[in-house]
Amino acid sequence: MSFKPLFVHNDTTIHETKSGSLFIEEVGDASVAVVAIRGEDMMIVEQYRHQLEQHTYELPGGGLEVDEEPIEGAKRELKEETGIQAKEMVYLGTFHPQPYFINRYSHLFFTRDTLNFGEQSLDEDEQITVHQMPIDDVLNRIKEGRFQDGELGYAILLCKLKGLLKD
Repeated sequence: MSFKPLFVHNDTTIHETKSGSLFIEEVGDASVAVVAIRGEDMMIVEQYRHQLEQHTYELPGGGLEVDEEPIEGAKRELKEETGIQAKEMVYLGTFHPQPYFINRYSHLFFTRDTLNFGEQSLDEDEQITVHQMPIDDVLNRIKEGRFQDGELGYAILLCKLKGLLKD
């Protein structure tokens, strides 16, 4: 199926479908996110998202660098955003947030194997607050609609289904 390209920027193309809707196509792996557990707490990052004009609560993660392996990107992003270094990670799978709109996806990881808790190393346009929360609190906030990030919910579901989180 071919789409009419409307705009190209670096490795991203915005297409128009025959019905007039838009589709974003990106080249290469997109991003990573990590369910990081320290003790009985999950690491949640809070950041302001200009697109939504509000703060969101998400898993630590971000975009992959050119030719970066997903597991290395997950370790790098976890350390940059939270200051936590992780030794071992379990690959959970991929998450496609809006396959009808964009081909972008995230590689999801899980770790309990944290080595230390140091300083953040944020990009100049990032303002991130790290929260350590009991897993039950995170689940309740999802249930109440206070945490609305799909990647967070899907990653937790995968962790539960794979027996990585206690009931």
